[in-house]
Amino acid sequence: MTRRRRAIGILIGLAGLWLFLGLALLVVGDIKLNSLEVVKSLIGVSTDFTTNFVVWQLRLPGLLAAIITGGELAVSGLILQVITKNSLADSSILGINAGASLGVVAATFIAGIVGSRLGSSWLLIAALLGGLASSGLLMLVNRQQSAIRTLLAGVALTAVLNGIILMLELEMNQFDFDKVLVWLNGSFWNLGLSFLSVQLIICAGLLVLAEFLVPTLNALTLGNRGAYGIGVNVKLINNVLMGIAILCATGAVLVGGAISFVGLMAPNIGRKLVGQRMKYLLPVSWLIGCSLMMLAQLVATNAFGKTALPVGLVASAVTMPYFIYLLFSERFDDNK
Repeated sequence: MTRRRRAIGILIGLAGLWLFLGLALLVVGDIKLNSLEVVKSLIGVSTDFTTNFVVWQLRLPGLLAAIITGGELAVSGLILQVITKNSLADSSILGINAGASLGVVAATFIAGIVGSRLGSSWLLIAALLGGLASSGLLMLVNRQQSAIRTLLAGVALTAVLNGIILMLELEMNQFDFDKVLVWLNGSFWNLGLSFLSVQLIICAGLLVLAEFLVPTLNALTLGNRGAYGIGVNVKLINNVLMGIAILCATGAVLVGGAISFVGLMAPNIGRKLVGQRMKYLLPVSWLIGCSLMMLAQLVATNAFGKTALPVGLVASAVTMPYFIYLLFSERFDDNK
């Protein structure tokens, strides 16, 4: 079997898994639904009031949130790994998620002091500013293009930002504290279809833009000298790609809160399946990221009866062992 056929077969298999998990999220729950009726409801031909209500009002928002967060974290992680030349890079490890979280927490803290309530657009701006600030600090450290230096700087930056977040939390009123605490544990805090529809459009646009830049992503895997040699403006492309990665990470944080390691795990699994060719690796990583988040959402909402766990907690429990494995894998040695 050729590599192309194998990659296409893997894409089809992952797409099937994506559809299966999406349908499972809509069918499984306290109110068990018929799979055929769920499909009919999705295409608008079901006359069952209970199925229509449960699917469209209760479960579809959670499914959309899982797709948005998983897909954006996976794309962000893949781009960051290419830019930093570090297969351990991820927005949660490098401090981008923590920066975006700090932006939202700081905005909530200030709004609580002045007695106002922030809308989703203001929270998005706050998350974006926080993500930009943290990534700017990280890129200053990454001027030497050292994978280990970048990783350690990201871990240190994340620790500092999380410390600031904790200090702000302790000064909040009880209502804001409870809201922020749930959100920081990784929960889909806003499941309004209008909000999620806007985020889904943004996610789709970023994915299309990343797909458009696949040739340059392939060039960057050759190293800066190799990319320069085939006519790529490395500095400009790195800035554009970093912007896409930050937008993806902040969008995921805004929808799902602080969710870790999905952006690390998805691209690395993708590489084991289809190799380094971005034509296949990008969609495979996106499908894996979505599938991981849908699986986490399925477990979080159904594994413990009527008690729903934070989806970020489940995602971390699933992905942390793989991160430890990668951390001690010799192929990430910075001297190689």
